[in-house]
Amino acid sequence: MRKARALKYGVFISVIVAASLASVMYALVYTVKREVLYTQTFKIEGQEQLFRAFYLSAPAVLFEVKLSVSEGAIKWTPYSAVLFEATFDSFQSQVNEATIGTIQGWECETDNGIVKWRIDPENLNQIWHLSFLNEDSYEKEVTVEVTKVWSEQNIQDWI
Repeated sequence: MRKARALKYGVFISVIVAASLASVMYALVYTVKREVLYTQTFKIEGQEQLFRAFYLSAPAVLFEVKLSVSEGAIKWTPYSAVLFEATFDSFQSQVNEATIGTIQGWECETDNGIVKWRIDPENLNQIWHLSFLNEDSYEKEVTVEVTKVWSEQNIQDWI
């Protein structure tokens, strides 16, 4: 009976040790790396649009934009340098059958939170622009932090 009990404890301890080693190995292989690229607090007047820029270097598979707005929400969208310079954040759109006009596309509306933005490899090693719009009539204070994220392994598994 003592041998059976000792065997049970031995197997139990072996399983715990193996699970611990496996989790440590997994953490070492899939370590996610982060680097803050840009942090700023600014004021944006009512009905005003502002642009901010940051440089996104390789390696990166995504960047996170963390926003904090003093009151209400703010509309914003990121643009790679190539897209921004080609469109100046406006896109052609068909207004009706005979008219084509330009519109601004806003990807996000945020008060406080983090938005993750995936990056294609061709959009690395260039300047990115963040376009902000305060649609309200009053001034807001906005704090923005941009962090790039990458891993030595395939990060698609955890997104």
